Amino acid sequence: NPVDRFILARLEREGLAPSPPADPATLLRRVSFDLTGLPPSPEAVAAFRLSALDAQLSALFSSPHYGERMASDWLDVARYADTNGYQVDRDREMHAWRDWVIRAFNDNKPFDQFTIEQLAGDLLPNATLEQKIASGFNRNHILNEEGGVIADEFLAEATADRVETVSTVWLAQTFNCTRCHDHKFDPFTQRDFYSLKAFFHNVPETG
Repeated sequence: NPVDRFILARLEREGLAPSPPADPATLLRRVSFDLTGLPPSPEAVAAFRLSALDAQLSALFSSPHYGERMASDWLDVARYADTNGYQVDRDREMHAWRDWVIRAFNDNKPFDQFTIEQLAGDLLPNATLEQKIASGFNRNHILNEEGGVIADEFLAEATADRVETVSTVWLAQTFNCTRCHDHKFDPFTQRDFYSLKAFFHNVPETG
């Protein structure tokens, strides 16, 4: 890539040399871990030749494990968990949404559709079951089944969590501070926080 010329110029200025090209076994391990999160089999390593790299990459992209690897980072930022995360931390049924995310990566779903279905899949005209499942993104917050739950408090917490997650994931901004005060250095205000919160504050959610 032409950018390598600039990198090489800086390396030479610092008296450094580029790393040597990776040997075939190392390269195969790197791309396998990067794209599927799994190592190649010993047989695949033994048979691999650099001339077959394009075919190997195609096979890795076609692997069902590709979607699992790509989804792992998304599940983290979307605060996915198999338990409620509060009080007795019971199991919950969120695996359908997790599997939807994995399929979306394996199917190479366009990012705009990936976004729409997770934010409002249940509101689409004639929404399919898959699109309704996609909107489970907004159900990944912690849940409380404690007997003394104050419904209004946990509705406030759930909707605030959605604001913070949506702003982090799709706006690349943290809105946490603006829940309590206008920000000193960034142009975000409490009005911004609660204006976004209003979109989520329309469900009879009790915890």
